[in-house]
Amino acid sequence: MDKMKAAIYYGPGDIRLKEIELPHANPEGVVLKVRACGVCNIVDIPAWKNWPEGGQGIGLARGHEFSGEIVEIGSQVTDFKVGDRIFSEPVYRPCYRCEACRQKDYWRCLHWGEGEVARTINGAFAEYLAIPFLTRMNAIKLPDTMSYHDLILIDHLGLGAALARRAEGGKVVVVLGQDLTGIATVALLKKRGVMKVIATDISKIRQKASEEAGADLVIDAIDQDVVRTVMKETEGIGADSVIICDDRPTATFQAMNMIRHMGKIWTTRPEFLRLNPALLPAPSASPALPPEAGAYMELSISLSPHLASMQFGFGYGQRLSRYQEALELLQSGKCTASKLITHVFPLEKIKEAFETAVDPHKSIRVLVEP
Repeated sequence: MDKMKAAIYYGPGDIRLKEIELPHANPEGVVLKVRACGVCNIVDIPAWKNWPEGGQGIGLARGHEFSGEIVEIGSQVTDFKVGDRIFSEPVYRPCYRCEACRQKDYWRCLHWGEGEVARTINGAFAEYLAIPFLTRMNAIKLPDTMSYHDLILIDHLGLGAALARRAEGGKVVVVLGQDLTGIATVALLKKRGVMKVIATDISKIRQKASEEAGADLVIDAIDQDVVRTVMKETEGIGADSVIICDDRPTATFQAMNMIRHMGKIWTTRPEFLRLNPALLPAPSASPALPPEAGAYMELSISLSPHLASMQFGFGYGQRLSRYQEALELLQSGKCTASKLITHVFPLEKIKEAFETAVDPHKSIRVLVEP
């Protein structure tokens, strides 16, 4: 039986290189030769640090920020062919029991979260990846002018595009945290004409990257008082929008103390909700997010001397349009692999890759190559 190498996750700090069965394409899917996979600071790093909720994903390969080449194709796949270089996200196994699945509209599967990569199916920290279904709705082809490394950035650059759209009406926008998403958001806010974009981070290399992306002011979140600096820059009014791409709890409190009356806070970090569970919407008002929804949340803050009210909701954004904007950002040269990918490790050194990715003072984005 054919085998392949894969980095299997067994718990915090425990990833082991194993030989597992080589996947094969089902009728609606493909098998990809993985060329590179990024270590995600939002999904992979928390699992590296802490035990995953419910122990999900134990015994599976992680990795969802990948690029690769199709080497096997299912009989029902019509939009792609063997040899195509692609990016696809999210990757999941449809439930095959909901109405959308019965109509073979797998992209609209109501229970898609039950079959996510690194949760119930293997991800791309492996030599090959099986994608259960592939259509133009969930994948794009890599232009010949771009490298596999460039394509790794698409997911986070696309999220930055969605965030920038929501905040583009403001005159002053603050982006807390300069990971890939934060840097992309800065670049796209400037492209959309925001008058002043203020960025913050604790890492010197990320501060520099944000400056190169177009930030009007970059605040060192360790050496400077972030809230005081923003309030001074806005003459005491506060920012029109604050976008949180920083997983430190202090960032949330900073955002709430620098936002103007009726301003908007957007966050890519679910940790925000743990600070105040009362912000969670009622179960009837919070259905599972569809796969095409943007993975960000909105908090509308209204402040007055006698009242502070909050409204919580999910932000939605069509993935394919975001990915197209991400491709344009890559092609512009503002955000490219050569600028933002700081480390590349072979699959055999995946532990070292994770240890490097944990430290924001060392890295912006870390890649693993099978």
